[in-house]
Amino acid sequence: MTEIPGLLEGIRVLSLEQYIAGPYCTSILADAGAEVIKIERPGTGDPRRSYEPRKGAAEDYISGGFASYNRGKKSITLDLGSPNDKEHFSRLLATADVLVSNVRPGALARQGWDTATLREQFPRLVICEITGFGVSGGPYAKWPAFDSVIQAMSGLSSLIGPSADAPPGLAPMSTMDLLAGIWGALGIMAGLAGRANSGQGCHVDTAMYDVGAALLERPLTLHEFTGAVATRGADDFSPVGAFRAADGGWISIVIPTDEMWMRCCTAMERPDLATLPDLDTVLKRARNMKTLIIPALEEWANGSNLSREDATAKLREAGQPAGAVQTIQDVRNCPQLEHRNLFTPLEDTRAAHQDGSLLLLPRTPLVFNGKAARPGPVPDLGQHNSELLQPLPEGSLT
Repeated sequence: MTEIPGLLEGIRVLSLEQYIAGPYCTSILADAGAEVIKIERPGTGDPRRSYEPRKGAAEDYISGGFASYNRGKKSITLDLGSPNDKEHFSRLLATADVLVSNVRPGALARQGWDTATLREQFPRLVICEITGFGVSGGPYAKWPAFDSVIQAMSGLSSLIGPSADAPPGLAPMSTMDLLAGIWGALGIMAGLAGRANSGQGCHVDTAMYDVGAALLERPLTLHEFTGAVATRGADDFSPVGAFRAADGGWISIVIPTDEMWMRCCTAMERPDLATLPDLDTVLKRARNMKTLIIPALEEWANGSNLSREDATAKLREAGQPAGAVQTIQDVRNCPQLEHRNLFTPLEDTRAAHQDGSLLLLPRTPLVFNGKAARPGPVPDLGQHNSELLQPLPEGSLT
């Protein structure tokens, strides 16, 4: 059985979605109890349906690139270039509370569904468009965008890497897609709350580029205050870094206050460091993190033969936040996340381990009144056509 908090029960969401940003947005709504109807292209559907890795038979499989973002939804196929399917879409819109779209800017308008028309015909509809650069125009408005493009243009890539002269990097997941989906869902929730008061829907314009730039609030604020341009490597304003324990494991630590620095010195049993002039302010500690603090932490951990777990435990006992740098396997087998039931079964017999047990994927990371969502199965392409696309009356298109 699917356990859903039900906070959005009775809310119908139509979504012209593909890839990640739109599907992730609506997966959040589905996990909160909304009925999400995923509208896909006939024959092919969402391109990520065929992504590797896959589980199942050659012709009957489920994609790991599709499953996470599309559980608990309904799938229908529509070709909005077809008068018949256009009529189906119009009839569904009349029953919907929310329309989500992450197709290219202008695609809806070219089919006669521009924002003004939608707002006029369906005044209670909350419309959320997720695009690369926004739908309000601007010099980049028509540019195609993908997650890596936005990571680069937003400045995130300029911060990822070991040093300023190293090549810029990418966060190893669809960071901007996921964040755009989260912000889109937040905008939809605000729109629904506003509609409850006014009776009117709204248009939510979610630009991945805006989201990416806003994510870098701290380096942008530092630049505004100081003129400094953050780049790859050391952080000149925060003593942050990672040190290696005796077992080779890494530990991440940040020491933003004088009090925390005293706690570190206590954990290391190094009172001499607490009064060292080169480390007596936050900015000095930031400048000397790699040259003085990290070596001191490694000397302490290795000299005392402390494992990654031992060293983090001693720092925590002294009141200093520190976290082991865990592998993906560590995270998957974490007892805290198991206690929180973060990983939920993928309800599809095609997606099973060799022993027959179901694959476990992360749920929406929220718990409401002690209940967490357990997402439903992934829909097959067009699985709900017969349920949702009733035959049109004779002569309805004339």
